[in-house]
Amino acid sequence: MSNFIGNIGIFDCKMQDWKIFESRLQQFIKLNSVKDDSKCAVLLTHLNDESYRLARNLVYPRELEAVTYDELVKALSDHFTPRRSTFADRAKFYDATRGEYESAESWAARLRGLAINCEFGTELDTLLRDKFVLGMNVGAERDRLFEMDAKTLTLSKALEVAQQAASARQARAAMVKEEPVFRSSSTAAGSSGRRGGAARAGDAARAGGAASAVARDDGEPRCSICGLKNHNVYRCRYRNYRCEVCGVKGHLKKVCKNKGTRSGLHKLDTEPEASQESECDECKECAVFNLRYVSYQPIKLNVSVNGSLLSMELDSGSGTTVISDKLCKPWVATKNFM
Repeated sequence: MSNFIGNIGIFDCKMQDWKIFESRLQQFIKLNSVKDDSKCAVLLTHLNDESYRLARNLVYPRELEAVTYDELVKALSDHFTPRRSTFADRAKFYDATRGEYESAESWAARLRGLAINCEFGTELDTLLRDKFVLGMNVGAERDRLFEMDAKTLTLSKALEVAQQAASARQARAAMVKEEPVFRSSSTAAGSSGRRGGAARAGDAARAGGAASAVARDDGEPRCSICGLKNHNVYRCRYRNYRCEVCGVKGHLKKVCKNKGTRSGLHKLDTEPEASQESECDECKECAVFNLRYVSYQPIKLNVSVNGSLLSMELDSGSGTTVISDKLCKPWVATKNFM
């Protein structure tokens, strides 16, 4: 064995593929110019114990030493080559898809291996090309291949296009990963502008009488609008909110200094005077929502009901109009009368 060129290793029938070992054995014999009467000995010396026992059982009742090389190879090939179904092999070929991390060249090579026993004949090249393109994952490579002309596209050309698209995608990903991120004061100002604008924050804070910061017990300043820390009044998101206690815009009720005053619920968006913060009876906007008239008489119309002339108040949207049964019998109530 020391005079032989190369090494094919020992064949294990439980771990290795006989077809691959046989092919390597043929090349080993050819490379070392092994004579015909020595070929069988070379094969037997490259079998492990389990494989040697199998070869002896396959040629029984003949002695293993009396069998020729061609007879021994045929017996082993018949044993290791199972009966195949062409349609089953084709089903594996058609169902194959490219793996998530499989390269284009590995995908093409795997397809060729799946097509070995499919017996496609003259249609092999076309089917390999179609399966290579249609089995690609959704992405830049597949989009680029779909743009190609099917009449002129071959498998080798499709593989080249897919490799180019993959290289371009990897280059773009590397550039995005290495691109530095800059943050400047102008960027921070732009971000605060999107949250409402620093210029309008001063006006809102002054309107609420809360332009200064409120200090905590430990001395760390807090926002006078919401009472939270880590920001000032100019960047507070609640600067346009109206207090639920005093009705003044520019701070929340948790920091309100007028918690003993009346709520200005009906003051809408008007800015109240200082004298109105504790009293809302003279607010014109509140009078709109009042159930009773304050400074003017109700609008009345004379309406004839069943021959009786009644003076009725103009309905401004009430769902029901009530009439006294003393004035109009038997009518007690008329729904949506006006």
